[in-house]
Amino acid sequence: MKFMVQYPLAGDAGSEWIDADNVATFARVAEECGVDGIALTDHPAPSKKWYERGGHATIDPFVGLGFMAAATARVRLMTTLVVVPYRNPFLTAKSMTALDVLSKGRATFVLGTGYLRSEFAALGVDFNERNELFDEAIEVLDGVWSDDEFRYEGRHFTALGVTMQPGPVQQPRPPLWLGGNAKVVRRRVAEWGDGWMPMLGGAQLTATTRTALIDGTEELAGHVREIKQWMEEAGRDPSTLDVSAAEGVRIRPGASIDEQVDQLARLAEIGITWTGVPFTHDGVDAALDSVRAYSEDVIAKVR
Repeated sequence: MKFMVQYPLAGDAGSEWIDADNVATFARVAEECGVDGIALTDHPAPSKKWYERGGHATIDPFVGLGFMAAATARVRLMTTLVVVPYRNPFLTAKSMTALDVLSKGRATFVLGTGYLRSEFAALGVDFNERNELFDEAIEVLDGVWSDDEFRYEGRHFTALGVTMQPGPVQQPRPPLWLGGNAKVVRRRVAEWGDGWMPMLGGAQLTATTRTALIDGTEELAGHVREIKQWMEEAGRDPSTLDVSAAEGVRIRPGASIDEQVDQLARLAEIGITWTGVPFTHDGVDAALDSVRAYSEDVIAKVR
């Protein structure tokens, strides 16, 4: 089992969570505590309504993760997730490549189609085209990372012999996971994805993010089995699949350390390879103490 943390960006630009020294310290302490991945999400132009109704502050994930890469040496830098249709795919490829190069091959990209209509409108992208734009972008990523004179006729662009120099450190590409619960997402995972990050936060989260509800661990286990069966049918090795239950699969409040370790063992049995580190968001110092405690109490026992 591997462990990840989603870096919490709370409050406004003056918040202690946005302080550069605190960002670097949090990343270093997480790495020292045995955390395997640290993640940022992607909201370049969210509406104020979304923010006030449960949204959160964000920084550009590529810039933020690049900053964390300079402060660490081992932990993987992860997007959870990057909304692929928001950007021209060549710009996305360049940002991904830069992060992979500067982290010396520690980037993992969780990808999604997006759900916030107002953000699509602000960025000038047709919300109804998002699935087509997503699939097109994946073709571009694979193409520009493998062909040093890549040609492609897109829906809204023409590439006449594009080269990506330098290329990514990880070959043939950095790991690409998919986020979301819909069948089309799970099919993409089986066809070409390196990992799956389902959304497990309950009905309110899945309604907000426009994805199907996964109602409990048993249903999640069934989906994992289904994806692995599809991978076999496609001639892919299902044992290579990463599955993250970073959010939404939580043991009851007050559970003992042994109960928490047992829960992680049960998740591993159904094919979960990554999970989240629970920690308080009441301040940076309190969060660091919380991560340290979880490392000593749980991560050390699992390892």
